Amino acid sequence: MTYPRRLDRRTVLKGVGATVALPWLEAMAPRAKAAREAGPPLRLGFFYVPNGVHMPAWRPADSSSLDELPTTLKSLAPVKDAITVVSDLAADHCDGNGAAHEPAGGGFLVGKKCKHSEEPEVGGKSVDQVAAQEIGLQTPVDSLALGIDPGHRGDHGYSGTYMSHISWRSKTSPAALELNPKQLYQRLFRDQTPRAPDWSATREAPAESVDTIETSVLDLVQEETRSLQRRLGFADKRKLEEYLEGLRSIERRLVLSDRDRHSHHQDAFIEDPLLHADEPELPELIIPEGRGIPSDYREHVNLMLDILTLAFQTDTTRVASFMFSYEKSGRSYPEIEAPGSHHSTSHHKKKPKNWDQLTKINTLHMQLFARMLERMASIEEGSRTLLDNTLLLYGAGISDGNRHNHDDLPILLAGGAGGRLSGGRHVKLSESTPICNLYLEMLSAVGVQRASFGDSTGRLQLLDPPA
Repeated sequence: MTYPRRLDRRTVLKGVGATVALPWLEAMAPRAKAAREAGPPLRLGFFYVPNGVHMPAWRPADSSSLDELPTTLKSLAPVKDAITVVSDLAADHCDGNGAAHEPAGGGFLVGKKCKHSEEPEVGGKSVDQVAAQEIGLQTPVDSLALGIDPGHRGDHGYSGTYMSHISWRSKTSPAALELNPKQLYQRLFRDQTPRAPDWSATREAPAESVDTIETSVLDLVQEETRSLQRRLGFADKRKLEEYLEGLRSIERRLVLSDRDRHSHHQDAFIEDPLLHADEPELPELIIPEGRGIPSDYREHVNLMLDILTLAFQTDTTRVASFMFSYEKSGRSYPEIEAPGSHHSTSHHKKKPKNWDQLTKINTLHMQLFARMLERMASIEEGSRTLLDNTLLLYGAGISDGNRHNHDDLPILLAGGAGGRLSGGRHVKLSESTPICNLYLEMLSAVGVQRASFGDSTGRLQLLDPPA
């Protein structure tokens, strides 16, 4: 049997001032005598939702299976076999001094308590950064920290930085949070040619250049694309075409959002969450505006997650975190008939109206997450899919927003961990099992061995042994 010419794993498409990474192709796999493939790498992701969830609409009724999905999780039905709900995990380190939200956000992935201070200081590196320190050196970008909404002021003597950052590179340095999909796309996929600064240029009317999103990066690499396609087999050609169409689709959507300076943030924050805070003279909440941010929340999330999917697909990064909003978020969701402040609604006081609105918010977040999972499941990587080759955690540092408790957390895993995680099940643990035990398991999955992390007491043993 003859094969198309072998491609190096770091092959890229190059054009005028642009470089485009490629997805995993069969032509990139080393060929043994039996033409067996070397599998793609495992990717880690951590997805955070604020203010807890309405647990009765989250918790599966069956103690072992996901045969019947609860209301909040129903959108996961198409990828149910890649889902593992893990109950009875606790994050005692998210318990703070007179506050629940600040230490819940800042400490969630760190596993230790945040310092009670207006100058942020956590207990060490977050689990995603521990992984990135070892496996991030193999990719152009060691990790991504993505979000949707800007940071917020803290309260009760805590820094607001805790609420808007779950990823920490050191005790005092959070990973830079990226909110703008246009800027994220250009950083990851356009690779602009450095140019000397022009100190005489006016800032009032910057000239349009080829690096604006109006000019497709794919137009800059046309010749390279045609040349590469002639060297690929049928299956790889199809994968490449699907990938390039995904890039072009994102660019079209970014063009639309780039033309409109109105962002969805300007409509969503009808109530300042700290309007009745302890501190009497806090500055006003600043709402961002600017090009590149869509006017619709769902489109903003979808764009960011689509770009993240491409970053995983092209091995641009193997580690990422994502926040659907900052902890203690006062965002409103009138588009789904949840017009009240999310934070205020989470203090439901057992009122059915608040439970209903909270469930709608939780369900929206899950639907957006599920959409990304379905996309990953459609991307073939050898004998598996991109979703099979990921291990993603979705959850919160607070369980019931009314109680502010940090036990019985809403946590699920998505993906196959490279064939080592069997989904379609509900795993009930002993009460108050440290979530850091799960973090140890996730680190082990990507080959990062640690005896302990945070307040862990041992690994959970959810993964099958390596093949």
